[in-house]
Parts: sequence; C-alpha cells; structure tokens
Amino acid sequence: MTITFACLIPSGDGAKKGAVFGLFLYMACFGATWLPLPWLYPAELSPIKTRAKANAVSTCSNWLFNFTVVMITPVMVDRIQWGTYLFFAALNASFIPVIYFFYPETANRSLEEIDLIFAKGFVENMSYVKAAKELPKLSDEEVEAMNNEFGIGSGDSCGTGGSTDEVATEKGAAQHQQEA
Repeated sequence: MTITFACLIPSGDGAKKGAVFGLFLYMACFGATWLPLPWLYPAELSPIKTRAKANAVSTCSNWLFNFTVVMITPVMVDRIQWGTYLFFAALNASFIPVIYFFYPETANRSLEEIDLIFAKGFVENMSYVKAAKELPKLSDEEVEAMNNEFGIGSGDSCGTGGSTDEVATEKGAAQHQQEA
C-alpha cells in the first residue's frame, strides 16, 4: 500500500504502473499472510462448545467489513484520491498494537493448550498474551494435569467424566442390553 500511495502522488503513466504494481504486491502479501486470519484464528482459539458460534461471528464480520470497504473505496478514491490509500495504510497500522497486545501466540500448540492459556489468564487475572508467554509447551500428560488443576476436566461435553468415545460405547452397550 505504501508503494501505491507513493506512486499516486505524482501524475503520469509511470506512476500509474507503479501504483498497480504496489496494489498487486500488497494483495499477494496480504493474501498469503493476514487474509486467512479471520477464518483460522477463531477456530483455533475457541473451545469446542463455542467454536461454531465464534466462526459464524468472524465470518459474518469479515463479509460485512469487506462489503463496507468495497462500497466506500470508490467514493473515497473519487473524493480524496490518493488519500484513500493513506487512510487504509493508517487503519492497517493502527491494528499492529492491538494484535501485539491482545492476540496470544498459538503456534505449535494443541487446542487443549490454548484452552489452558485462557484458563490461566482467567484464573490468575492476567492478560492472555502474558499467559501464553508464561505457559511452556506441554506434553499430553502435562496438559491433562493442568486441566485438572484449573478445573477444566477431561474435555468431554457430556459431563460424565469419560472421553466421548467411552461415553458413546457405554450408551451403545446400555441400549443393546435393553433391546435384548
């Protein structure tokens, strides 16, 4: 976007070509890095009980903001010309501190570890980003121990204390005995 912004200040064919190059470069970089974030991050952060709702909200907001950008950009380009690119560059830059301070790092962590990051932040009343930095990478046994420590449980949604497969097997066995 900066290349596009810089190329649109002077007029002429060379500046237009530079602006087109900057726009394509921005779209290629953005598409390979930040564009999938609204689709992936909520699914990675949300517990199973709220994952579908979080994905629905993120998808809806993504589409609404895309619609808004598509509707206002032609009007902005017509009225403030190259200032449009300055506006969007400033808007993008304003999100850097938000992402740095409020989005916990989830690379190479299991979904269970991510649940623990939020449990630790909630129980110890600290920032989730700080909780993510303090919580080391955990093995499955360590995750299970910390789940019990924070009172998360085994992760089943049935509330019976067993894994989902065990619950399904027990229900199936009970139903089979009733039929016999």
